Amino acid sequence: MKTWIVLIGLVAALGCGQAMAATYYRCTIERTVVASKSSLSHIFIGKQFTVERQTGVMAGTLKNTYVTAPQVIDYGSTENSFKAVTIMRKEQGAGAGSAIYALTINEYQDGTRKNFIFLQNDEVFLGWCEHF
Repeated sequence: MKTWIVLIGLVAALGCGQAMAATYYRCTIERTVVASKSSLSHIFIGKQFTVERQTGVMAGTLKNTYVTAPQVIDYGSTENSFKAVTIMRKEQGAGAGSAIYALTINEYQDGTRKNFIFLQNDEVFLGWCEHF
């Protein structure tokens, strides 16, 4: 009986560890696209950022929360992408203007690497993410 209790405890602990490991993404930027002619977004190629899946907050090279917090639209599954959106209206900022940030990570994609696309106003960043 004790053996079964210990075994069940170990299985539960491993399951919790796997769930905890899947609470963040680590993402690497592979390319950028910009609507304007001059941009420095190419300096971000090869850089990394993280995403907290529960809140959608991005940290590192790219960020999506300055004044307002992101809203997670979909946490992702074997059938859907992870999606988070942040909107800052002009009156919410320092008067410099509005901003929109949209992140999609193909959680449904097979394998450990999941492609992502991130829109930051008129700049687009593409690459891949993995759980950590």
